[in-house]
Amino acid sequence: MKYFFKDIENQKKLKRILKEWEGTPYRHWSGVKQGGCDCIHFVVKVLEEFGFGPFKIQKYPRDWHLHRDEERLLNGIRIALNGKVEEYKERKDALVIPINGDIILYQFGKVISHAGIYFDNHVYQSLNNIGIQKRKWADKTWYKRMKYIHRLLA
Repeated sequence: MKYFFKDIENQKKLKRILKEWEGTPYRHWSGVKQGGCDCIHFVVKVLEEFGFGPFKIQKYPRDWHLHRDEERLLNGIRIALNGKVEEYKERKDALVIPINGDIILYQFGKVISHAGIYFDNHVYQSLNNIGIQKRKWADKTWYKRMKYIHRLLA
C-alpha cells in the first residue's frame, strides 16, 4: 500500500501550502485562504490544491455535533477520500504514529467534529475564534480528543 504523502515532493508542497494557510482567520462554513476558514474546509481546500475533489460540503450549524449521533464528518471522509482510517488508541501493541499529511480527527460532543492535518510533529487546524494555527502534536487539550487518523493512499 503506497501512501500519498510518503512522496518527498508531495511533502514539500504540503509544507508550503500549510504555511500559506497559517494565520487565516476562523470563519464558519468558509474556505478562503487568508479570508476565513473553518476546520473541515481547511482540510478540503488543502487537498483540492493536490487535485483531490472537488468536494461538496453541505451546510451545517455551528453546534451540529452536539445534537446528533450520526458520524457525518467521519463517514464523509471515508466516502470522499481514498485512504485508510485508523482508530487512535494509545496501546503499546497498536499505536498508530501519524505521518506527514495524515488527517487527524477529533471528537467534541457526541461525534467526530474537528479535523486537522499532521506535519512535522504539529497539527495544522482552524480553531474557533482564532483561525489556522499549528499546534504541537502532543498538546494535551487536543491529544485526548483525537479519535482517528486518516492516511491518504496514492
